[in-house]
Amino acid sequence: MPRLRRSQRERGVALLVVIGVLSLLTATVMDFQFNSRVDMQLAYNARDGLQAEYNALSALRLRALLLKQARRLDAGLQALGPALGLDAGMMPPIGQVIDAVPIDCGLLSALIREVDADLVDDEQEEGEGGGGFFTGECSATSESEHTKISINVLAKRTGGADKQVTQLLVGLLSNPAFERHFEEDDRNGSHAEDPEELVSAIADWIDRDKNQTANQVADEDRFYTFLADSYEVKNAPFDSLAELQLVHGVDDELYDIIAANVSIYTDETQIELATAPIERIWWGLLSSVRPGVNAGELLMHPGIGELNRLLTEMRMFGGASFAVLKVAGLVALVESTGLGTLIDPNLVKQVFTDKQGSTWYTLRAQGRVGQAQRRLTAVFQTSEGQFYFFRSE
Repeated sequence: MPRLRRSQRERGVALLVVIGVLSLLTATVMDFQFNSRVDMQLAYNARDGLQAEYNALSALRLRALLLKQARRLDAGLQALGPALGLDAGMMPPIGQVIDAVPIDCGLLSALIREVDADLVDDEQEEGEGGGGFFTGECSATSESEHTKISINVLAKRTGGADKQVTQLLVGLLSNPAFERHFEEDDRNGSHAEDPEELVSAIADWIDRDKNQTANQVADEDRFYTFLADSYEVKNAPFDSLAELQLVHGVDDELYDIIAANVSIYTDETQIELATAPIERIWWGLLSSVRPGVNAGELLMHPGIGELNRLLTEMRMFGGASFAVLKVAGLVALVESTGLGTLIDPNLVKQVFTDKQGSTWYTLRAQGRVGQAQRRLTAVFQTSEGQFYFFRSE
């Protein structure tokens, strides 16, 4: 009897050992499977991320190629005009034409197919996103730096260039929607009292003296000396737009607004109207108001809606509405909508230019494959064919 009980106990222990070993093996196998699945997904994500980056890079380089060949394209476009019965002055600016060309993976695959059809098979044609040779999606856009405000010009004290740029910046910041930035303190516990003070602070950051632009007897470092982490004014041109975040009165939201509309790559004092987006035309008009007129009065005028509609139609691509907008035409639109009583035509002619000699462009491209997405930003100089800035994110 005791021997039977001992045998039963031994069988119970063996069963527990087997169950324990099986549990351990099951956990090990499940852990191995989980790790293998994670490693495989990471490999897929890395593959998709690399493909997305190369897609974006391909679109970016094609956009840069178009910009580099813009002069030749413009010459061909001007030669084509008479054949179509169009006057040379009625041909759309090459900048508008290039902006209207959609750079995407479909176009890139079509170009590759024309060069070597063997590279694009039927399966790739039916691939993800309809990209053909390029799996996934991609696109690229360009923006002329000559449609922005050249802030480094503020350091010039001769020829009136600094006054012209000051006028443009004040017009940009005079939007009533920005008033609270001149009333509320930023994280440093201070703020600029008005757009003029903020523009003066930007000028003080890059000029060579130690005196404030708006008050020649005041020290321009006084806004920065008593900060928790104090620093001094640079007194040299901007090397990066990120430096704007160090300027007195520029909070995070204002930085995003200013940085999107200024340039450190050109020394132009006028906005290139041929390629300027509508929103940039608007703040150019805000800087062209007659003395004594504020931005609020202009924006409340009933002619604003009509002018916006006309400008939108002229910027549309796809027929007769893709029209040529010149400075004289913009002045005529302002006067026809009744805004001539608020906007000075002479100032409009000073703010905008018909010149189309754009050489600096900001290029933005993005690529997507699966869940992976990459964005590229670059600054391209067309006459040299060189990139002066590049960032991937």
